[in-house]
Amino acid sequence: MKPFNKITIVGVGLLGGSMGLAIKKNRLAREVIGFFRDKKKIAAAVKIGAIDRGTTDFKGAVGESDLVILCSPVNDIIEKLKLIKKWGYKNTLVTDTGSTKTEIIQAARGLDFIGSHPLAGSEQSGIVYAKSGLFSGSLCILTPTGREKASSVRRIEGLWRGLGADTAALTPDEHDHILAFTSHLPHVAAFSLIKAIPERYMRFSAGGLKDTTRIALSNPDIWAGIFTTNKKDILLAVTELERCVREFKKTIATNDKRGLLLFLKSAQGKRKKLVP
Repeated sequence: MKPFNKITIVGVGLLGGSMGLAIKKNRLAREVIGFFRDKKKIAAAVKIGAIDRGTTDFKGAVGESDLVILCSPVNDIIEKLKLIKKWGYKNTLVTDTGSTKTEIIQAARGLDFIGSHPLAGSEQSGIVYAKSGLFSGSLCILTPTGREKASSVRRIEGLWRGLGADTAALTPDEHDHILAFTSHLPHVAAFSLIKAIPERYMRFSAGGLKDTTRIALSNPDIWAGIFTTNKKDILLAVTELERCVREFKKTIATNDKRGLLLFLKSAQGKRKKLVP
């Protein structure tokens, strides 16, 4: 027996499309439905096998599904949760892939909702980049608050493990604080770094600049929503980055060669500890 009967995926792009492909490949549901605002995009998702069928009727899709996965930008996830609550679908299991959690959890209060954040993906977006193995060997953070049904937590854990991911649990506040440093701050740095470089110098760049600013190619609309829904923790992370830049700047300004070398070696040592 398959774990789910009908799953509806909202936002069938890189993450949602990859989930659909993996759900179907691993036979985790009898049917996968994709919700689209633009019906012209349905055919492409069906063609690559990410969904069995698509619809532009969100309410109808939620009503016939036993699991709804919200893979759209954070602000849209919040709005979709409000609609699900308004329509009274309090017994339909819902999860998401949002990169911030506190505001999403608040919007989901009263629903059968388990927050999820798969640490997978890239700066690319769209169904054309979806792949069934995207989550294999990755980590998915779940953010239960203690008010959820234990059975619902187990079902969502099982979903992610069925997609090939390991799972870990954090509170919503812990998630947003930690991810502000490990995910959101790198994007702040990449966007800021490329913006700081004069346009006329760009043709003299090499691999270093491309490597350090790759994620500045990420969707601005998606990241604006992430930054604004995790403002407090992102500002803390930015303050720490500014402190480190001031420390580096001081070693240069005072010709402190020993301090500079210690700074660089400390940073290099921490980078070596990063999980491959």
